[in-house]
Amino acid sequence: MSRRAIKAINWTPLVERIPESEKTTLAAFKAKSDQFLRRMTANPEAAPKLDWAYYKRTITTPGLVDKFQKEYESLTIPYPPDNYTAKIEAKEKETLVKVQEYLDYAAENISKSQQEIERIKGLLPFAEMTLEDFRDMYPESALNPDKPTMWPHTPETQPPDDIQYGTGGSH
Repeated sequence: MSRRAIKAINWTPLVERIPESEKTTLAAFKAKSDQFLRRMTANPEAAPKLDWAYYKRTITTPGLVDKFQKEYESLTIPYPPDNYTAKIEAKEKETLVKVQEYLDYAAENISKSQQEIERIKGLLPFAEMTLEDFRDMYPESALNPDKPTMWPHTPETQPPDDIQYGTGGSH
């Protein structure tokens, strides 16, 4: 494994897509991200090279510098394994499929809506429409003179069908 890092992040597209209410949260996240990036780039990618010849000249204990040099050069600090990149890439692919499905769904709805708009544009304006024209175009919404209704003409405010009015007899 090697140390990989993004050198710079283009925050502009993200800022443009989030709602106004989330911008403070994004600003806090960006500040934290920048802080981590600064801390990481402040450290060298490789361990510093030591001048072993200098230490051999200045330290008089025999074999001590050679022992330290051997241990230092054999020391390997493993970079943590990357357990998340594959999961993130798989999640990204799933999300892209869902996004495409939503885009297809939205395009279909837009198409249907455009057709409905064109249909509505082709109708008579309500100001020029007669009650008969309205009944012909919207039979489910128009008042039926053969079956009068009571105001406010909604289904829940109508009396049951089995009640008869105007029969002249007593109930």
